[in-house]
Amino acid sequence: MSDNNKILSVSVAAYNVESTLREALDSFLAPEVLEQVEVLIVDDGSKDSTAAIGREYQEQYPGTFKLISKENGGWGSTLNAAIEAASGRYFKQLDGDDYYSVENLPIFLKFLSESDADMICTAFAIFEDESGGVLSVESRIREFVGINQTLNLKELGTFMPAMHALTVKTKVLQDAKVRITEHCFYTDLEFVVKAYNNCRTFAYMELPIYMYRIGRSGQSMSVEGIRKHYREHQKVLFTCLDYLNTEVTDVYKKAALTRRLEGACTMQYMFYYALECNSQQKREFKEYDRTLMEKYPDFFEKTAGGSRLKILRKTNFLFYKIFGRQNTEQDRRNKKHIFEGN
Repeated sequence: MSDNNKILSVSVAAYNVESTLREALDSFLAPEVLEQVEVLIVDDGSKDSTAAIGREYQEQYPGTFKLISKENGGWGSTLNAAIEAASGRYFKQLDGDDYYSVENLPIFLKFLSESDADMICTAFAIFEDESGGVLSVESRIREFVGINQTLNLKELGTFMPAMHALTVKTKVLQDAKVRITEHCFYTDLEFVVKAYNNCRTFAYMELPIYMYRIGRSGQSMSVEGIRKHYREHQKVLFTCLDYLNTEVTDVYKKAALTRRLEGACTMQYMFYYALECNSQQKREFKEYDRTLMEKYPDFFEKTAGGSRLKILRKTNFLFYKIFGRQNTEQDRRNKKHIFEGN
């Protein structure tokens, strides 16, 4: 049951983030914010001082911060634990190496207090780890800027929010028993898909709330992260495609989710180009392509374009290593980071 005294529950995914967690938690220290938010610090079996930092904030601000310590289960498991524990009217996620805009958060909370939409979207900012400088502000639906009304999701066409932009009514998630795959990277896609499918109405606020850090070694969308976890992206992708086929019945939602997952299918192809392109990865690449063709033919057809992929299919992936080498050179020019826009 939701506690009406708290407008927003924030799930902070915290695994070995001692160097950045204070910055994340300090986002909420303004007096008017402390009264309105519930911050669930989900320590995912950290081996550093993450839990101790979380406990410090819990002891100092017991009405706002709550530490949940658990065995390591991955990002999805932190979300599962937080959804179950959340008591605020709305629910939003925050990674322990990111933070919220201190300037805009009070405005956002006022917006939430006056809204009854199932899903709220905001802009979000991308900043560079080393310098702290903001690289861009992502606002995907500018045509809705300034509209202070609740819309039906079908009025948005095939628009899909990014995870960093998304806030959802806690009751929607809890009533639908939304659960996310554990021990797996890239499950933000699964969260967006399942949350979106269970919402009916939508509202938008222009200001950026989520401040998303890029440039840290090992991030999931860095080339290093992709090479370590590309199989997990494929696992989440197939999970979402199965969910689309079995759980999504609304024609408007199906169209929007189909478009989003077509992008994820294409992203998986890009991931294979970003690998070392050895013989094992070549076999996995061919198997992915074959599975898409046999089990999800509509998505296979949508990703059939592109000269590289056409050549690979016609030559039994003979030139895979050459195309991968070309992609690696491009990654170097792009500072070895790929940002997945949802």
